[in-house]
Amino acid sequence: MQKKAWTSLWLSILIIAALSACQSVKSEPAQQPLNTAEAGQNATAEVQTEENSNEKADEKRPEYLPADFPIPDDAKISTSQSDITDGKKSALLIFSTEEDMETITKLYKDYFNKQNLDDSAQTIDDKNIIIRGDNPEKKESWSMIGGLLSSSEGVIELNVTWTEL
Repeated sequence: MQKKAWTSLWLSILIIAALSACQSVKSEPAQQPLNTAEAGQNATAEVQTEENSNEKADEKRPEYLPADFPIPDDAKISTSQSDITDGKKSALLIFSTEEDMETITKLYKDYFNKQNLDDSAQTIDDKNIIIRGDNPEKKESWSMIGGLLSSSEGVIELNVTWTEL
């Protein structure tokens, strides 16, 4: 009986130690962009954060995001990243704007309607915007998710993902 109690105690300690080790892993963004596309590996062409939020939005546009994608003039970009994975380009853009939801909804509904997305889905209301779809002609996939921030009145945050198919 005592042997079972000691075994259970040691097993519990090992499990707690293992879980603590898993939780203490700290992920930090890379300080320098990784560019190994020439080597055929994943590449991060551009990573930027809110620290440089005073720069113009176009200067922080992800390298591979299509040039015609509209970004509001007052956008504060918090994440701008371009990657190459398995030879296919992708871009992630996260930004906030103080434009009203009606203006943002019209801007992006119009833009994505012009993209002729197949298998598209749109969920749009007065607080949220979700648009997803693929354009087989251009061989690209889009996803936009965003809405009003509850922590900042009048601020909309949008997450945009673009990938080559």
